[in-house]
Amino acid sequence: MKFASIYLAIAATGAAAGVAAIATTPATAQSSTQSTDWTQRVTMSDKGGHIMGNPLAKHRLTEYMSYTCSHCAKFEMEANAPLKSGFVKNGHVSFEVRNLVLNSIDLTAAIVARCGGRTKFFGNHRALLSSQASWMKTLQTSSPEVMKGFDEGTVPERIKKIAKAAGFYGVMQKRGFSAGQVDTCLADQKAQDTVLAMTKYAAETLKLTGTPSFTINNKTVDRVHSWDNLRPILTALPK
Repeated sequence: MKFASIYLAIAATGAAAGVAAIATTPATAQSSTQSTDWTQRVTMSDKGGHIMGNPLAKHRLTEYMSYTCSHCAKFEMEANAPLKSGFVKNGHVSFEVRNLVLNSIDLTAAIVARCGGRTKFFGNHRALLSSQASWMKTLQTSSPEVMKGFDEGTVPERIKKIAKAAGFYGVMQKRGFSAGQVDTCLADQKAQDTVLAMTKYAAETLKLTGTPSFTINNKTVDRVHSWDNLRPILTALPK
C-alpha cells in the first residue's frame, strides 16, 4: 500500500506532540541453546517497536506495516509460522514490528494493538490482521453520519469512534480485554506519539513509500514487500 502523508494532518490535530522517549528493555546476554524458544521472548526497541526473538540475534529483521494494508495482512498470514519456526526460534534472526500509519483508522488499530504491553502485542497484532477484511468492510459500509464523526472532535474522541465502528472492542474482548481497558489504551497519548514517531522515521528518514517494507540490520531491503520475496533473502543470511 502506498504511503500518503496523512499522518502529518493527524499530527496537526495534536496527536503527535513530539517524539516520546521509549524505555528499552535491557538486552541481557543469554546463551542461545537449542532448547531455547526465542519466539517466546518479546522486548522493545528504542523506536517503540516490538521485537520477537533473541535480543542479541546476529540479524535483525524489521517490518514497517499498516493495519489497513491488505498486503500486510497477507504477509502476516503467510509469514507467521515459517518466520518463527525457521528463523526466530533458534535465535538466528529477531523480528520487529514498527508502524507506518496511513490514516486515522490505521492509527486507531496501531494503538489498540499496543494494549496490554509487550507480551500481548503479537497476539493483538495477529488478531487485528486476521480479521482485517471483516472490519474494513464494516467501516467501508458505515453510514455517512458515522463516517463524518471520524473527523469530528479531539483525536482521542475520533479514534474511539473508529474503534467502536470497526468492532475493535469485540476483537479485543476475545483477547481478554474489557471495554474499559481498550478505552484506556485509546486515550494513551504516549502510544499515539510513539506510533506517529515511528511513521515519521519510516517516511522521512528511511524514505519508505509502501507497506509492508523491511529492513535487515537497519538497511532497507529494496523492492521486497512479500513473504515470497523476503524468505530467500533471510535464508541466504550468513550464520
